[in-house]
Amino acid sequence: MSYVFMHGFPIFDPYYALEQDGAMTQEFEKIQHERTRHALRNDPYWPHVHDQLQRWGDVDTPGMPQVRGDTWAVLHRPPHANQFRLEVMDLKTQDVFVVYEPNCAAVPEAIDWFTLSNDGRYVFYGVSHQGDEWTVLKIFDMQRHAFLSDEIPGTRWTSVAMGEGADAFYYTRYPLRADGTADHYGPKVYRHQLGTPYLEDVVIYEDADLQATFTLSLATTAPWLLIDTHRGWSANELALCDISQPTHPIKTIFASQEAHIDPFWDHNELLGIYQSANSPSDVVAWRAASNAWETLWSAEPNEAIEQCYPYAGGFLTLRWRCARLVLQWTSAEGEGHDIDLPHQGIGTVMGMAIDTNRQEAWLGWTSFDHPPQLFRMRSPLGPLESWGVDGPWRFEMDVWAEEVEGPDGVFIPIYLAKKRAQSTGPVPTIVGGYGGFNIAYTPVYSPGIALWVESGGLYVVAGLRGGSERGEAWHQAGMRERKQSVFDDMTTVLRYLIQRGYTTASMLGITGRSNGGLLTGALVTQHPELMRSAIIGVPLLDMVRFDQFLVAALWKDEYGDPAVYQQWQWLYRYSPYHHVVPYTKYPAVLLFTSAHDNRVAPLHARKMAARLQDATGSGYPIYLRIAPEAGHGVGKTREQALEEESDIWTFQCRQLGVTPTTGEKERASKA
Repeated sequence: MSYVFMHGFPIFDPYYALEQDGAMTQEFEKIQHERTRHALRNDPYWPHVHDQLQRWGDVDTPGMPQVRGDTWAVLHRPPHANQFRLEVMDLKTQDVFVVYEPNCAAVPEAIDWFTLSNDGRYVFYGVSHQGDEWTVLKIFDMQRHAFLSDEIPGTRWTSVAMGEGADAFYYTRYPLRADGTADHYGPKVYRHQLGTPYLEDVVIYEDADLQATFTLSLATTAPWLLIDTHRGWSANELALCDISQPTHPIKTIFASQEAHIDPFWDHNELLGIYQSANSPSDVVAWRAASNAWETLWSAEPNEAIEQCYPYAGGFLTLRWRCARLVLQWTSAEGEGHDIDLPHQGIGTVMGMAIDTNRQEAWLGWTSFDHPPQLFRMRSPLGPLESWGVDGPWRFEMDVWAEEVEGPDGVFIPIYLAKKRAQSTGPVPTIVGGYGGFNIAYTPVYSPGIALWVESGGLYVVAGLRGGSERGEAWHQAGMRERKQSVFDDMTTVLRYLIQRGYTTASMLGITGRSNGGLLTGALVTQHPELMRSAIIGVPLLDMVRFDQFLVAALWKDEYGDPAVYQQWQWLYRYSPYHHVVPYTKYPAVLLFTSAHDNRVAPLHARKMAARLQDATGSGYPIYLRIAPEAGHGVGKTREQALEEESDIWTFQCRQLGVTPTTGEKERASKA
């Protein structure tokens, strides 16, 4: 028997040994992965699933562009390519060329992030290996068409800001240890002079809270660097640094423990979206003369602003209305004009970018039946014009939204997709959710979802509390001591689908990754009777000690701090690993993780798999899949993702009784 002691209590932890990366754990992983691989790859469904996912995933896929000066840059994965490459366009000549091509690397590489200097001369980007997210900052000079020798390690999740005509830039970096590796905590803001060793860089800002992170931005011509210090996902601090002074004096202009301002510049004017749980979204402006923030206008109470950009003398805003996304151009006085989005706003805006020189706006869009696509807008009144290559596949899907009333009176948005002209139920159904970190969970294109729907299944996305679907109050309603509300929301959605006749418990599966893996792990242990299968991906599952591994202490503001007795109680009440009960009839479960996951430690999936396999009384399989050369998800190659998704969808089809389409009778056709 194995116990850990916390706050004076012995906590049963039978697979504590699987936290260590020794020989025993390596043997356990090998046996588990080979068992899972053998079961799924020998399933007759697997080759059909793999073939369809490969065909429907082989689409031209753009990321969100950035435009500064005369430079247009984007991450782009052409058909057949394994990774996104970094492409730039000189807008004066319209010449397009590839700055960095990770598909030629001997070991898996990825571009995790990129940004441009304010004048567009310099292209900054970060390259990681095998999904580890520990990027090396590299620089390309558009003027000389040459790479600079300046390379900086430890730039995970980095932020870079460089002014027009400058010969130095500001960036964030994690401290480096003596062996050259970087710490998981304590990033600092540095100034780097081009052409000098990075070890000579000067620290201009750091925070006493080692779990704080920073985002940097610069005014267009004024000598102001904005340092946005994030304290969790509900509060922040804003400070202005005068970069014209050698001492870089810094002045704090906003600080809160319960609200945050999402800042942005309009040339030299600093603006932001003020978000709190007690008020609607406000668009605000910093007034240096009065040393205060001024509210320019407020959104309607039920229309939380998701994004806001200065455009054409007003603001281009993305907001929520009745569980749908609404794109709106708003005048400086707050008067709005809606601009039509595809699918009446049922989908996901991947991002927006503004070309201030040409007064053009760019928007990325995707939905269940719509692969990622860029749209351009050349007038504040619209319309959106498709740009680039249209996706080769068209799917005959019905896509719609509903709201589910919870037991405490909240209304949970859900988004549904089924094959056109097919009965609404009862049919095999998969429900996905996330519910955390102020992130909206909305429909996106996935070859797996397309396969599921084309094969006769119903797919549902649930917008649970903890996300941003209804503003900051919705986010805070699903965090810390209120985290159980997220699981209750998901339970309500499952019961709704059963009661409405869409499906039955014997035909119902759930899926989630990362914080969503915590969600599905909690549902498996709290309500195993409501589902037949569950995907638990790259999950957090041992919540009483989660903060002790990798970067997880960053998430204490969202979940709670296990070192504080009261907060430890919140966590223990739902910690999935600690609520596995012997002889319970658990559903079939596929847990998956990656060997190089530097965000969520693989030990969570290992321990949970072992405990479920030992406890289950249903006879349904409990599988554990470990990707050997991948991380949490960022930087995963197309081939790695294809194999992972083929395993997942083979598992779901087999467990829920769906025969995957073979392509011979597919309803998808080339446009």
